[in-house]
Amino acid sequence: MQFVDTNLKTRELGSNPFGLETDENHIKLHASTIMVGARGRGQSFCVSNLLKWLNFDGNFIMYATFESNFSQFKHLNINPDDTFDPDDPLVVETIVALENAERDDLIEYRRKNRF
Repeated sequence: MQFVDTNLKTRELGSNPFGLETDENHIKLHASTIMVGARGRGQSFCVSNLLKWLNFDGNFIMYATFESNFSQFKHLNINPDDTFDPDDPLVVETIVALENAERDDLIEYRRKNRF
């Protein structure tokens, strides 16, 4: 495996990354998750169940065959605007821009409400 520097910039929002209370048996997840494997190895099944279990407020899905495997994900009510084709050359930049906008909205909300 080779690591590639993405030059992604992060900044502290002033809250504990594990500040959200979760059940004791839940994993502590505060970042992006990537699942890779050969076709037919159960990635869709695993990810759809993990997302249901974790019950996130929102998800960005980068998945080439999302539409053909939609039955695995329909119970999650994923917004079609939050699904992306990994073959799109701008997909990373698009998702980063969306995440940055969400971060900025959170910072503004905290500023207005003095968190």
